[in-house]
Amino acid sequence: MNLYDQVCQQVGQTQIEKIVRSFYERAFFDGIIGHFFFGLDHESLIAKQTAFTIALLGGPSDYKGKPLVAVHKSLGINNAHFGRRQVIMGEVLSQHKVPPDLAAAWLELEERLRPLITGSPK
Repeated sequence: MNLYDQVCQQVGQTQIEKIVRSFYERAFFDGIIGHFFFGLDHESLIAKQTAFTIALLGGPSDYKGKPLVAVHKSLGINNAHFGRRQVIMGEVLSQHKVPPDLAAAWLELEERLRPLITGSPK
């Protein structure tokens, strides 16, 4: 059973979109990373990121976004920014009652994306 199946079984499939939405509703206005989202269509981003997250977790997804390096390279996202992102996501996963073992696995999958987004390892 992959992580998507485990999350769906433990907290429900509809919770994935709610988790992604909760994360971005906080990130959009965060003092450290919020500026990365200025001028973006928030609803479109949430929809795209929900599809991406489902694919990342191993679920069925029609995600068709650009490669992560291409999307993030010019943004100047550094390790501190990515770390803040991980803190917010950890809090959101807890808020949505994702069991700690599944939350840790979810965050680990996202952590593997750090070099693609920041251009450097942790």
